[in-house]
Amino acid sequence: MAKKTMFSHRHSHIIIILLSVLVGLGIAAMVMYSPATHEQLTPPATAQGIANLEDAFVEVVARVRPAVVNITAERLQKRTMLMVPEIPPQLREFFEQFRGPFGMPEGEPGEEEAIPTPVAGSGWIYREDGYIVTNTHVVKDGTNFEVQLFDKDDDRKYDAKLIGKDPKTDLAILKIDVDRKLPTLSLGNSTDARVGQWVMAIGSPFHLDQTVTAGIISAKGRSLRGLSKYIRLGDIIQTDAAINRGNSGGPLVNLRGEVIGINVAIASPGMIVGNVGIGFAIPSDTAQGIIPQLIEHKVVKRGWLGIGIEELTANTRDFYGVDHGALVTNIQENSPAADSELQVEDVIIAVDSELVEDTWDLQQIIGSTPPDATIELTVVRNKKERTVKVTLGEMPAKYAGLEQPEEAKEEHPADASGRTALGVTVRPLTNEDRTRLDVRPFRGVIVTDVAAQGPARGKLTKGDLIITVNQVLIEDLADWDTALQTARKSDKSYVVLRVVRKVDGEILHTIVDISVKW
Repeated sequence: MAKKTMFSHRHSHIIIILLSVLVGLGIAAMVMYSPATHEQLTPPATAQGIANLEDAFVEVVARVRPAVVNITAERLQKRTMLMVPEIPPQLREFFEQFRGPFGMPEGEPGEEEAIPTPVAGSGWIYREDGYIVTNTHVVKDGTNFEVQLFDKDDDRKYDAKLIGKDPKTDLAILKIDVDRKLPTLSLGNSTDARVGQWVMAIGSPFHLDQTVTAGIISAKGRSLRGLSKYIRLGDIIQTDAAINRGNSGGPLVNLRGEVIGINVAIASPGMIVGNVGIGFAIPSDTAQGIIPQLIEHKVVKRGWLGIGIEELTANTRDFYGVDHGALVTNIQENSPAADSELQVEDVIIAVDSELVEDTWDLQQIIGSTPPDATIELTVVRNKKERTVKVTLGEMPAKYAGLEQPEEAKEEHPADASGRTALGVTVRPLTNEDRTRLDVRPFRGVIVTDVAAQGPARGKLTKGDLIITVNQVLIEDLADWDTALQTARKSDKSYVVLRVVRKVDGEILHTIVDISVKW
């Protein structure tokens, strides 16, 4: 028993020593990872910092809101009368109150009538004498423009005159006459704006005047589809500041109160009609050059080359021997380019030594150059650089979005021939095809079918006219077969086709590259 007791005492001493060591290590760990040390690494926001940020927001809103306006107008929308059942006499008086634009249609069944529909948007005062910036889509086809000011306790709505609009940038100018100097906003520098910085959107969403929302710049350099098929809005600012219907035309401002964007659109997937955290604004750097032109000339005059262009792909970069540029797919008749040495399948890599990375760069450079200016294009042709001089014309109204011609769709004729390694069926070109595609000077083969799982799926469609294969002119089916055999023997895993197609009545020339496993 004595030995057992002695062993227990020794065991107790060992345990005490171990506990002492562990406690010591724990204390050391607490010192190493104490709150004081952690604060030095990531100091929390102070109450004073939060208060300063709040004050900054409040001050900007107080300064900006008086220069933001509400815009209303009427737009005639066509509507076809529908057949409605005969209404019992005892219910006729009740239903009469719903006749007109928002209720039961007036007129005979099948009759088409134009209904005045209210339109609402936002804007901001650019000049103290009453010039107001908004969006083209707010004023498009509108009449009876009215502007509500908020610089004073004034409930009146002022009649406004449409001065000018530019669908290419979706910017427009209205003018009101007032008996006082109005507060204005100034344009900031959108190029220097950073992703993650605070911004505020101000406007009249859902007719709720003077609504302020805050967020950050989510992204820059976005691209949006414009008001017509010829128009693309580029370099767009994306923000999570809530933008809804009615915010269009209002300012997106930074914490200095400068306008760095003009709110233009929202992303609303599916059946959602409100904000989902993705809104878009036209950058102020774009507006800087457009607004003065609209005030002075009512329209923006842009340079015009008269060519079709297409983005380069990995295959076409390899094929043409370039790593950037815009690929020329068509040269329009009686255009400035037609009077120059520019050729189809040239790749434009620079304009007056200014680098052209892609089609957007080329459009921006040409569009910002005045008509009648002579420019020097650097192009790559047959993998060699050369220069081509072109005197620009003025962009036709159609391409500037100032007219919307209705164009009838036409079905492509179908026929059959042999299927090729590309997964397409072709036949010879006929006189009817030449008339349909307006390509009388050309020869080629017509696509009549595209295999659902073939290499050309999504690249070619029925009715396409194939003019060249890897720059080899195609005149008939024999040329087509020979060109494909030559392509098969090369070390390329793709072919590059020059194609003419008709889309919504418009003749389009395009370059198509198709990856192939021979």
